[in-house]
Amino acid sequence: MIDIVFYSGDVTSANAGHHALKCLGATSTDSGSFSKGEIEIRRSDCDLLHSEYLDELGADLIIFLSKHSSSSGTPAFTVHSTGNWSKNAEFGGKPKSLSTAAPYAMLNIIKRLSKLEINGIEKTYEATHHGPLLNTPSLFLECGGNKEALSNVAFAEKLGEIALEASEDVIGAVEYRGKVVIGIGGGHYPSKFTKLAVEKGYAFSHILPKYAISGADGAYNIDMLEQAVVKSHTRAECAVIDWKSVNSKERAMIIKKLDEIGIAYEKA
Repeated sequence: MIDIVFYSGDVTSANAGHHALKCLGATSTDSGSFSKGEIEIRRSDCDLLHSEYLDELGADLIIFLSKHSSSSGTPAFTVHSTGNWSKNAEFGGKPKSLSTAAPYAMLNIIKRLSKLEINGIEKTYEATHHGPLLNTPSLFLECGGNKEALSNVAFAEKLGEIALEASEDVIGAVEYRGKVVIGIGGGHYPSKFTKLAVEKGYAFSHILPKYAISGADGAYNIDMLEQAVVKSHTRAECAVIDWKSVNSKERAMIIKKLDEIGIAYEKA
């Protein structure tokens, strides 16, 4: 069963969820959940960042429909895994803990997003961040970044449609399946990794951005790489490093840790 989850307290999420319900043929959007075949659309009982209770419901994959917040105000459709690289867990989850990623489902979604013929809005992976912390494979599918994108009902409805299409592909075993990798370095919106996914079929599970390699306390978070490799529906077979974004000291630490784990790396 694939659960598509929305939260009524988030207008973008609610618009996306209600549209998905209508696409599935629900006659009312008032019920807490609606299922058809192997897809269930569920209204969360709480803010999505703190919805750990979903682990108890037995889904095989959870797709969260959510607004996207951006300090830069850049409008974007995004997809990402959840978890916290550092001791900071201000936005849900637990310190230094990653959820189980869904790399193939995210690859399928990023390829679908890349084909949207909408100018002036980015379609990108985001680095792994925020809660909830889940053992069930999960991902966030988001839209927003500025006021116009957040209030655009058509954008929100497109989220719901893509979530349904991706779910149907997973159920039908026709989704894209590429090399499962972790990403290291780059910014919060890792353009090199998005390009590798779209053009070469790399399926990213977790992405550790440059800014999270060391925490605010000065401690390095390289120890999280082993968790990044294994916390995935399909174990990562390789790491991709945005080479120029990390300094020589960080590279040495990263490569040493990858050698300890027994995982190869590629330069991007």
